[in-house]
Amino acid sequence: MKFVVSAFLLLSMMCPLAGWSREGGGLQAGAPDGTAKGNTQQDNAEPKVAKKILTDLDVINMVNAGLADTTIVLDIQTSSSVFDTSPQALVFLQREGVSQTVIDAMLTAASGKPAPPAPAPVPTAVTPATVEPAKSAPVVDAKVKAPKPDMHKIRKVVLEMDWADDETARPRAVLALEKHTCVTVVDTLATADAKLVWTNQGVMGADLQLFGKDDTALWEKRGFMVPLKALNQELGCQ
Repeated sequence: MKFVVSAFLLLSMMCPLAGWSREGGGLQAGAPDGTAKGNTQQDNAEPKVAKKILTDLDVINMVNAGLADTTIVLDIQTSSSVFDTSPQALVFLQREGVSQTVIDAMLTAASGKPAPPAPAPVPTAVTPATVEPAKSAPVVDAKVKAPKPDMHKIRKVVLEMDWADDETARPRAVLALEKHTCVTVVDTLATADAKLVWTNQGVMGADLQLFGKDDTALWEKRGFMVPLKALNQELGCQ
């Protein structure tokens, strides 16, 4: 019995020491595997890897690897970069096969400005249909010619002569007209039906021309003898 009691007392003294030993070693009570909770959370978190800064050489490597221009431009736009955009560097990039699209993206990134938006499509101008002017109707001469007078109604004429050298020439011509034709010679055109022009053509004879009151030519006859007979027939004289 004394032995049992002594063993119990000995175990009771050792338990507080064991707990102290765990706390002194940096272990937290209640962890069955003896591992600290703080250390477990740190081990589960994955460390972040810093993205590499793009350079001219990185762009050349991506071009040589066969990546599309759109992929390279997107990588340039979403990454930090330090590009050499001096004229010599740009010439070198072009010689290495870097397209103009990628070079423009590098220049934009180096300037710190956002890439300009794509230009809006220019609307196509619609050419209006050509309208032909309406053709104007032909202009009709408002001046209506007077109808040709009836030759059989001409009985009064005004006589014009260009060969009356003496005072008796005109009276003799008037007498010949009234004797061989049915017309009467009057002094004014207002009282006449027509105008008769008597032209002396020398050895060629004489020429008679009959005009209307508006100077419209009605009849003409030429002959070695004065064509009074022809005029008489034309006027329908008996």
